Amino acid sequence: MWFNTLEAPPSPNLLKEFQLKGLDLVLTNVKDQIYCFENRCPHEEAKLSLGCIKDEKIKCALHGYRFNLDTGLCSEEELETLKTFQVKLEAGFVFVKLENF
Repeated sequence: MWFNTLEAPPSPNLLKEFQLKGLDLVLTNVKDQIYCFENRCPHEEAKLSLGCIKDEKIKCALHGYRFNLDTGLCSEEELETLKTFQVKLEAGFVFVKLENF
């Protein structure tokens, strides 16, 4: 199911935190591509919104791990992948798709 989250895409490289259906999520805009992902490092409970974006990857400020925003894959192969969500723009609004809602 698609959920309306923002009235406009976030500014480039801004990490916009929000809550949706009990999930702590982040939206970001990288080179006009909007990404949504869970706001926690899969390794521990570190908030990824405290990290930084570079080359379509989010870097965990606590651990230094980098996660690909397209695939969720981590720079460290043995780590769990980052949970990502589909995003679409409609009439300027940002929608995020959550399964099972």
